[in-house]
Amino acid sequence: MLDDNRFPFGLLFSYRLTNYTFHGRYNACVDTISTPSTARTAALAARFPLVTHPVEAAGRSWRLTAVRDQDALLSGVETDGDVEQFPYGLLLWASALGLAGRLAEEPSLVAGKRVLEIGAGVGLPGLAAHALGAAEVIQTDYQDDALALCAHNAVENGVPAGAVRCRRADWRDFPDLGQPFPLVIGSDVLYERTLHPTLRALLPRLVTPGGRVLLSDPVRPQALAFIDFLEQDRSWVVEIESRLVAWEGEQREIALFMLHRKAG
Repeated sequence: MLDDNRFPFGLLFSYRLTNYTFHGRYNACVDTISTPSTARTAALAARFPLVTHPVEAAGRSWRLTAVRDQDALLSGVETDGDVEQFPYGLLLWASALGLAGRLAEEPSLVAGKRVLEIGAGVGLPGLAAHALGAAEVIQTDYQDDALALCAHNAVENGVPAGAVRCRRADWRDFPDLGQPFPLVIGSDVLYERTLHPTLRALLPRLVTPGGRVLLSDPVRPQALAFIDFLEQDRSWVVEIESRLVAWEGEQREIALFMLHRKAG
């Protein structure tokens, strides 16, 4: 369960906390990728060791290609640009499993709806949304390499061509993707404080009045600060839940933030 002492003083939320263990699993016996299916994925494999993670989430098994681990990611950083835009999204994170699991608990969140994923990384939550009956899923990320992994993982998991679309998107100049959407999802997108003002300004443009945003995060202080500020905006009603996700042999605590945009 979330430790109340982690929340900023004076934080007033409409929230519910759940002591819950995510009923999915991560198989640590990953397979090294030796024959990538796309040119960009092949180029990634030349820089980073890629592996396939067998994961069960949203009622089915997935095989998700990602960089092996953080050490491997560090070893492949080559330029100042790599450092400035560190490619965290090339890893599979516990928060993505937590978010996919939360969608599976309440399929009506996505069924028949248009869903936008921000900071998609290797793409598990968006793929889960598709599997749970979303009418449309658009996965976005700032980094082309992450989008290449999203596309690769969609193909490798049998997603029909065009059912899940990948688009590059900069929060500072977000493209026209047919927004607003009734549901926006994202995992591990709140770690960079300097981008919080940009995201706060962007969300009302992405979400329909009365729509929802569902974000997951490993209970970082900066994520809680973002949610605290958003609550004070009074345009949102915020619910917080806690999950324990089995990941890499440990139980990882994941916070889930459900943001309801007020209709009025």
